[in-house]
Amino acid sequence: SKVYSAAIAKTQKIWTAYLDSIMKVGQMQILRRQITNELNYSCRFDSKHLAAALENLNKAILADIEAHYQNPLLPYPKEDNTLLYEITAYLEAAGIHNPLNKIYITTKRLPYFPTVNFLFLISQFPKLQYNRNLGNV
Repeated sequence: SKVYSAAIAKTQKIWTAYLDSIMKVGQMQILRRQITNELNYSCRFDSKHLAAALENLNKAILADIEAHYQNPLLPYPKEDNTLLYEITAYLEAAGIHNPLNKIYITTKRLPYFPTVNFLFLISQFPKLQYNRNLGNV
């Protein structure tokens, strides 16, 4: 019984540390999203022509890349072409991107990581409450 209760206490400490880490990452993601929205709003307010030009150029480049993947005979930007890198910097400065899709670091695949995250999520569901005024959890 003592071994069992010690194992439960240790597991609760691990879940608590894991929850703290997940909460910090979530808060950072929310901040990144808010900063992007503020940049985008400021860009549209201060220079709507620049924002429209960047959006259209981005759509055109994406359409060309998608067309290349549909038909590999169509051209694709070369490795030494800096267009994609330069336009990315402008899009990020104008807030015309999704910061949640950006990958900053990569790691090797961890076995059972999705399963552990699923179990963690299930264990945290009773603590969540829906707030109709906010429209989120």
